[in-house]
Amino acid sequence: MNIVDEVKKLQENKLLRTNEEIEKFEEAIDNILSFENHEHIKHLCTGFDDNTKDDEVMFSLVHAIESYDNIVESRLSLKEFLYAIPNVYSYAKGWVIIMNKRILNDDNSLESYIDVAKNCDNSLKMILIELMNEIKKDNSERFSQVVDKFLLGIK
Repeated sequence: MNIVDEVKKLQENKLLRTNEEIEKFEEAIDNILSFENHEHIKHLCTGFDDNTKDDEVMFSLVHAIESYDNIVESRLSLKEFLYAIPNVYSYAKGWVIIMNKRILNDDNSLESYIDVAKNCDNSLKMILIELMNEIKKDNSERFSQVVDKFLLGIK
């Protein structure tokens, strides 16, 4: 088993159209996790796709990425996720938004995310600003304060 083959399997099956694709997708996630290397978060993120046919199974990928917080300091896993965003944004924006909402909902994760994001380049900051403003617009009551905190923190 090697990471390249597992990432390929993850990507080839991410639309989750059949039981076979679901099985291969879940197997690839498990195999990638077995390496216990937080730098593989960027590979897992390539498994996101807004055109997936099974959101419930796709949430297993969300939980897999979040599970790295049990292996390394959350700041490291958040950094890996953050730097994966530009590579998947064009085809997985919805899942990137879901991940960001989950980060915004956890005070400790939010603090770490701000700490990491304030040091990223301007092109990534522009993506984050767009994402956060969309999250705030979609649910101002729930996310207004935390989005404002994030945006102020990354200046």
